[in-house]
Amino acid sequence: MATPDRLLDSDTMFAQAIWLAAICLEAFLVFRLWRARQFSAYPLFFSYLSFVLLQDVLRYLVAHYYAFAYPGVYWSTEFLGVFAGCGVALEFYWDALAQLAGVAKLARFVLLLAFSLTFGKVLFTAMQGAHGWSVLLIVQLERDMRFVQTVAILCLLFLALRYLIPIGRNLRGIILGYGLFLGINIVNLTYLGRFGGDVQLVASWIQASAYFVALCVWTVFLWSYSPQPAVAGNPLDYDYSQIVDETQERLARTRSEVRGTLHTR
Repeated sequence: MATPDRLLDSDTMFAQAIWLAAICLEAFLVFRLWRARQFSAYPLFFSYLSFVLLQDVLRYLVAHYYAFAYPGVYWSTEFLGVFAGCGVALEFYWDALAQLAGVAKLARFVLLLAFSLTFGKVLFTAMQGAHGWSVLLIVQLERDMRFVQTVAILCLLFLALRYLIPIGRNLRGIILGYGLFLGINIVNLTYLGRFGGDVQLVASWIQASAYFVALCVWTVFLWSYSPQPAVAGNPLDYDYSQIVDETQERLARTRSEVRGTLHTR
């Protein structure tokens, strides 16, 4: 949770307290999801939460017993955490649009494409630079990936409101907590990338607090299992099928016109 510089300084006691509280809450939430068998309903979110728990425990132990290795461990796990978060965003579409197979498939493809292009852009920048991967590039990658995830959540909410797609209590809580964390984190990473070490202490407090708030939201909304309500009709699938049918019809008409032209000649 805490950033590497000035980690054990007395001024970071607040971040340290939030860090320990987050580890305890993560462990409790993982245990409760496992005990209630909810991990099978949200496997990617459960995997993400388990990863972050192991990440935080590892960071805490390294910070206090092998402080010299902490910066490397921090940024390595931060890099892996970017892709773990992408899985959570994919699961939002997987669950919310589960009864709308055609649209869900298209949405996941677009989202994967956006993630791939974002990573490709940062990778190209790293290959062009003299130092390869750097802390600044990891910050940029995380910020850009978080931004894509935020846009994906907003698009999902727009679809839900536009086509009256119901979202269950559990999924609603996961989206709310993760959305709050993403929004705050994007602003945080933007200032961290711009000002660097001058704002790392404040950035540490903000990130730790935002994630702890997300954990509290998840604990409240995931306390008991609430299945996804059924969709009343499937207007999105109808629109998707209609587009496919119209496209096929136009292609068939075009082929007929081309053949007719060739025969005429």
